[in-house]
Amino acid sequence: MGLSKIILNIALAVVDLCTFWVRQDPKRITFVSLTQDHLSSDFALIDQKLKGKGYHVFYNLIRFEKNLKGDFLYFLNCLKQWVDLKRSRLVIINDNNYVISHKKPENTKVLQIWHAAGAIKKFGNDIHRRYPIRNYDAVICSAPAWKPVYARAFGVKEQQVYVTGLPRIDTLMTADTEAFYRKYPQARGKKICLYAPTFRGNIIDGFQRISFDIKKVEQMLPDWLILYKFHPLLDDLQIQDCQAINANKEDLYVLMQVSDCMVSDFSSILLDYSLLGKPQIGYIPDYGTYEQEIGVNISKEEYPGPICTNETELVQAIQGLDTYDYEKERAFQKTYIIHNDGKNTDRVVELIDEMMKG
Repeated sequence: MGLSKIILNIALAVVDLCTFWVRQDPKRITFVSLTQDHLSSDFALIDQKLKGKGYHVFYNLIRFEKNLKGDFLYFLNCLKQWVDLKRSRLVIINDNNYVISHKKPENTKVLQIWHAAGAIKKFGNDIHRRYPIRNYDAVICSAPAWKPVYARAFGVKEQQVYVTGLPRIDTLMTADTEAFYRKYPQARGKKICLYAPTFRGNIIDGFQRISFDIKKVEQMLPDWLILYKFHPLLDDLQIQDCQAINANKEDLYVLMQVSDCMVSDFSSILLDYSLLGKPQIGYIPDYGTYEQEIGVNISKEEYPGPICTNETELVQAIQGLDTYDYEKERAFQKTYIIHNDGKNTDRVVELIDEMMKG
């Protein structure tokens, strides 16, 4: 354990002693996120459904820069999180949380609304990390196949993993694309390829990306327009001197709807995209290294589309989409993301109601 965590643990213990008088509100629900500073996506949909149920809903939402000031604000927020935990009957999170894994008040429950529809790559307790993940009471997922994976990753039992589906999937089919075309009129009438990879590295060693040469590929595919959207941890990156559209700030589901195919790698958005029944291609030049160093939960044979390791293979895959194996992608979807009935948010709120009853 590093010195910073030792200092934080001491500070948490002091705050606990100084707030001995704080009592739990049996109707209080608190949303906690360190990756968003306002209600959005799954949190926003759940919050809307909770209205009128008589719960007392609070929010601790903040996003930090990785610098000295950000580290200090994170430290202060951890202390606030502990008080929020003591006051709340239920805390809902969308990423892993050190304070909760360190210690949790006995009567407080924690629901993990993981920010991805699944886990193509290994994560959580399955990889090297600074602290073990624990103390969650319930985790949601998108298919029974994820139960053992999530149980290991989050330090829970399989019966604590609930197959509700992610709330935001309810909005996938209704994404409004017209505003996109008004903003990017050059996209009208074009064949569109969405490039949306995940990151490499981790919070300990830093984050990087592995990308193909976008300028080279678009020159080989003059009839196609490429949209690129990197992982939120890398969304400040831009590609210079090319026609491709920087869509880092655009809604992912809108980009999925306007695209004709998607290129990704180990990102969980393979799952979301499979519900659209459109071709998707893997660009993974480091597959062997990644599988060995990080690990994957889905085999190469199960991958929903062809896997490419260089620009030539990628161009050939896009040019050959008329022979794309849709049956393979459909089998992938039926195994790993089963709910597309528009009722995922309802199922999650039903789970919340049960947890609030105790």
